[in-house]
Amino acid sequence: MLVSSLLLFSSMDISPPTNDLSATTSASAQSMTSSTTSKATAEMNNSLQLDANVGRFVSESFESVGDMTINDISITELLSTCIDACRRGCEVIRNVRHKLVQSSNVVGSDSQFFCCSAVKYKITNDPRSALTEADEASQKVITECLNDSWAKEISGGLIKIVGEEDEGADDFVDSVSLHDMMAHFDKYNSPRIDQEPIQRDLLSRSDNTKILDSISEAACNEKNELIIFIDPMDGTREFVENRIENVQCLIGITLNGKPIAGAVGMPMIHENKIEIAYGIDLPSNSQQSTSSSSLSKISGVKYFNALNPLVKQSSVTDTGMGDYIDGEDDVKKLVILSGDSKKPALEMSMKCLKRDVLGSFGDSVPPTRKIIAGGCGNKMLFVQRRFQAISERIRHQEGTDLSSTIGSISLAPPGSSSWDTAGPTALLLAADPNAIVTDLVGRPLVYDGEHLSNDCGVVVSAGHMATRIHREMCEKL
Repeated sequence: MLVSSLLLFSSMDISPPTNDLSATTSASAQSMTSSTTSKATAEMNNSLQLDANVGRFVSESFESVGDMTINDISITELLSTCIDACRRGCEVIRNVRHKLVQSSNVVGSDSQFFCCSAVKYKITNDPRSALTEADEASQKVITECLNDSWAKEISGGLIKIVGEEDEGADDFVDSVSLHDMMAHFDKYNSPRIDQEPIQRDLLSRSDNTKILDSISEAACNEKNELIIFIDPMDGTREFVENRIENVQCLIGITLNGKPIAGAVGMPMIHENKIEIAYGIDLPSNSQQSTSSSSLSKISGVKYFNALNPLVKQSSVTDTGMGDYIDGEDDVKKLVILSGDSKKPALEMSMKCLKRDVLGSFGDSVPPTRKIIAGGCGNKMLFVQRRFQAISERIRHQEGTDLSSTIGSISLAPPGSSSWDTAGPTALLLAADPNAIVTDLVGRPLVYDGEHLSNDCGVVVSAGHMATRIHREMCEKL
């Protein structure tokens, strides 16, 4: 009933995805436009799997590009390089902030503390469109790391990189030639790749990644396409307003439109360390054994000693938006997260959630805790980590199970893009296979590398009750 009204508030026309691989994220896969790829394209019948020992793609028949195939790409090595690249991008963010804090560009208050010379806006007077030197400089470092690690695969069309600042005009950072790239690393005190090579083995056998479930045929087609989505600094507005615990660096890997792995960097929640959360979420194959399937979803955290200092202020905390479990009774609460946007689509969705969905519960409606927070990835990570914290507590309580969890739900209006959600989605589904990520009307998000805007917003939920509420809200919208 409300869907036609809701779509009027989207920023672009919406093309519904052609595939629906469950209520989680997915998309119709698109072929790469590389001329090299088109010459080597061959019709085939895919049976794409991951090697049990090294997590490497294998298939009896595959698409080749020159002498390279998708068989040459290890998903664990690819994610390892993304984690390392993310860490170096986080160093850039810390470096830029430290310089701004120490310079005359600081106004002094905790809100909007960077003056106009340090910030530009893609949309005039819209703080959500802020652009800083950290955005551009971080992306240059990350893309150089990945290009160095996967040069043949990228030039051959097997891997495509899509970054938020790809179409930027180098407002803060001059175009960098290959000869000067190492000077760019030095400028931001980020480890040079010619002196400290990108690590391909951060996910070693000790991390239980030596056996990964095969990718189901539902996730494969004749055009196997890997895309790496980069958001070099998610939460630029938060960076500008000194809410730095909400700032993240996001890298997501998709296969044929499905997020399968990701790295979420948190550059400024610790004074002396950089934290990188990561996850692998591979579709289960029903033919595989239960023990093998359980290893298709892996999540963890890496910590790196930070090279760039962080000026500790009261806004910097280790938990960002507060504790994931705020008191003994919090596990019985539904946490609702959103930003402070006044967009009609979000207001309509929140009204539907409270009046039409929660209102229908009557006396059995769960108590709620509302959180207003910035950063798309930040809110998604909170949903994941709260679910993990509650699950851990429940597992230690005799006679309870995860079906009793209330959980969390996050709502965001139109405005986010593929690079905001790809990485966090993989992390969330790796932690909770029953979590849901859709747009505001219940459709999977699109990851084709071309249609980049989440035109109808994003809804994220984890926990038994939260996912039920998620579905009901989307049906009513």
